[in-house]
Amino acid sequence: MKIIKSDSSQTIKEAVKTLKAGGILIYPTETCYGVGVDATNIEAVTNVLEYKKRPAGKPISVGISSLEMAKEYVEINKNAENIYNELLPGPITVVSKSLKKVDVRLESENGNLGIRYSSNKLLQKIINEFGKPITTTSANTNGKKTPYSVDDILNNINEKQKELIGLIIDFGELPKNKPSTVIDTTTDKLKTYRGGDVNIKEDSRKVTTNSYEETIKLGSELMSENINSLKDTALLFKLSGDLGAGKTHFVKGIARALEVEKNIKSPTYTYVSEYKLENKNKLYHLDAWRLKSALDVEALEIGSWFKKGNVIAIEWPGVLKQLEFDFKSNSKIIEIFITAPTKEKRNFIIND
Repeated sequence: MKIIKSDSSQTIKEAVKTLKAGGILIYPTETCYGVGVDATNIEAVTNVLEYKKRPAGKPISVGISSLEMAKEYVEINKNAENIYNELLPGPITVVSKSLKKVDVRLESENGNLGIRYSSNKLLQKIINEFGKPITTTSANTNGKKTPYSVDDILNNINEKQKELIGLIIDFGELPKNKPSTVIDTTTDKLKTYRGGDVNIKEDSRKVTTNSYEETIKLGSELMSENINSLKDTALLFKLSGDLGAGKTHFVKGIARALEVEKNIKSPTYTYVSEYKLENKNKLYHLDAWRLKSALDVEALEIGSWFKKGNVIAIEWPGVLKQLEFDFKSNSKIIEIFITAPTKEKRNFIIND
């Protein structure tokens, strides 16, 4: 077992070498650490099933690096294509009819296959260089905790399982995001089997911006649409998306609509920034990524923010949920999920 703490070209070569040899690769994603093997290699899939201690008949999704690669392994209907074009790459697993080119044990009983197009750039490069899909199940074994660090993995597996691992790419501790949302596209009406940070509803609004300024403008427009609700309650924006997806730019738009004069900066290192509004109300901007425990939540007195007239914008709300913070407070909640398919393009799902 080899551990590398880098995202260099050499890391990609080592990862591809491991996969070609039928070995197990542990890698980071935007949700948690995953375990990957060549999805077309029967011996390699046997190894990952042994590692995972996975019950027989439980499907495993596979990772691809483009829509074109997905089309080589599953049938892509209009529903699926819309998801790829509007929401991916990101933490969504798209279930489609398999073309029977991967190990059958990865498929469901009815011949469907889950496809994962992760927004993690390193993983995309590895799969693209490898040229074939790899398994994208989480790196924990059956019943163990979701792995957000390499220690979470190594402290919960036995020596035999460790011997099965060829290479670990250690990116440190990952944000405590939920597992991917699983969406079945094989029927006329989309079905969500597992809800992650992406919550897709029938009435979800889908908006695309093509610059930072357009993202700021969207935040301003959405705040303006809901500003009258502040007369009766607090307003909470739950902002989910990868690092660099544009969450803080969206908050700049919220602040613009609220006529906040101060420059809005990411509160990554200060946890929370507060901005004064009219009538002694405030805009609270929280980056929850580094919160570790319920004691951190208590120290910030987050529960006290939910007062009539206050606006709360929380980046990485999934972390708070993991810490069992109750969002069922006296507030109107707007969920925002952002994906960033290119340097400037941003796709939004908006639920209110």
